[in-house]
Amino acid sequence: MARRWIGISMLVLLMAVCLTGCGMGIGRGIIKEFEENKGGILEELTELKDGLVKELEGSGDDIRQEIHELVDVLLEEINDWSGAAATRQITGDESLVGERERGADDYVGAYRADYSDFSGEEYIFGGTALKRMSGSELEAVYSLTVTSGTAALFWLDGDEEKIIASASEEGVYGFRLHAGGNFLVLRGDNFTGSLVLAVK
Repeated sequence: MARRWIGISMLVLLMAVCLTGCGMGIGRGIIKEFEENKGGILEELTELKDGLVKELEGSGDDIRQEIHELVDVLLEEINDWSGAAATRQITGDESLVGERERGADDYVGAYRADYSDFSGEEYIFGGTALKRMSGSELEAVYSLTVTSGTAALFWLDGDEEKIIASASEEGVYGFRLHAGGNFLVLRGDNFTGSLVLAVK
């Protein structure tokens, strides 16, 4: 029941923004404001849930459970909305050079590619969720081979590029997801070589 009302409320808000005379500007502003404040929103919702639960100490277990469920549904709706509104997203399967097998979600799976004079970027795994429901600690097992040109495998943490490998190398890279954009990206410039990647 709560999920339906939250979804309807968000739909009405989006329709109102789209139907106003300056809807595009307002829509962009809302999305920009939301992107810039995801961490704060998540923190506020968590504090709200904890505060309500504490306030209702002594009330029935049913009420506490309903509050937990309501806030979890709200977080899930915000995750879905932020993913749809994201300016970055993983590269579609048809646009990838190699073969990707997705795991439980877009953050995990396996990828294998052989590149020939590749220039560009592939967003292989990742997303923009405020909170990944399956946990935030991940590990990438990789093998990058650079035969010619240049290549870099990196973790894009928000707007910060954290280089994992930029030469022929294999290893394991552990990282923690934060609220907002988190992507594993391969960037090439006339790159010939290969990448084998598994994220779990």
